[in-house]
Amino acid sequence: MGDPSEERILFQSKPTGSASVPRQIVRFVLHLAAVYVTAKFSTQFLAEWIQDTLLPALQSPRSSSRFEFLLSHLFAFSFGPAVVVGLCNARFRHKVAEFVWLVPAVILAYKFFTYSTGTSVLQAESWRALSAFHQYFGGGFVVPDYRNWKQFWAMVASNPDMTRALDQLTFTGPFYAGVGYSVGAWIGRRTELDRKIVEKVRRWEKWKFGRQP
Repeated sequence: MGDPSEERILFQSKPTGSASVPRQIVRFVLHLAAVYVTAKFSTQFLAEWIQDTLLPALQSPRSSSRFEFLLSHLFAFSFGPAVVVGLCNARFRHKVAEFVWLVPAVILAYKFFTYSTGTSVLQAESWRALSAFHQYFGGGFVVPDYRNWKQFWAMVASNPDMTRALDQLTFTGPFYAGVGYSVGAWIGRRTELDRKIVEKVRRWEKWKFGRQP
């Protein structure tokens, strides 16, 4: 049998042919799905945990509804968890994970540049841009808590902030999450984070269990 190091070199230097393209597409789709799952569930979970558990433990009074709290910190609650999830790419080192932000960015850009306020076609382009920015990036939400879905949809029909909130959760939040995921994947591929974490866990286990008789 040959030298194992030579086998590794041959494996690493194997040219990437057209057969790897479907595999890269599958990887990209899976990483993109991870972005949207993170934006959908982790964002809301983190916001609720901070407001319902952490802030009361710190004796910080609640000053807004759950929805307002989530929307007021949408960037942090979307970007932060996505960075952590993206760091898991250190285990797989998929380069395509660094580009998943492009899909939610393109979707958000399309919504932004095609946004219409429904007013006169003679309105200034600068005003339309300001309205679009307010729709997808603006704050200052006034959204009370709701007890059931009937009350939720009633607020959607009567409260303009609800429509703006849903647009930001649907389009802006995934964009923030996509950027965070790609940043985490970029860091993970270049820092050997998985190896460092494993080494720290092993040292902790050795310190913890090595002291026992």
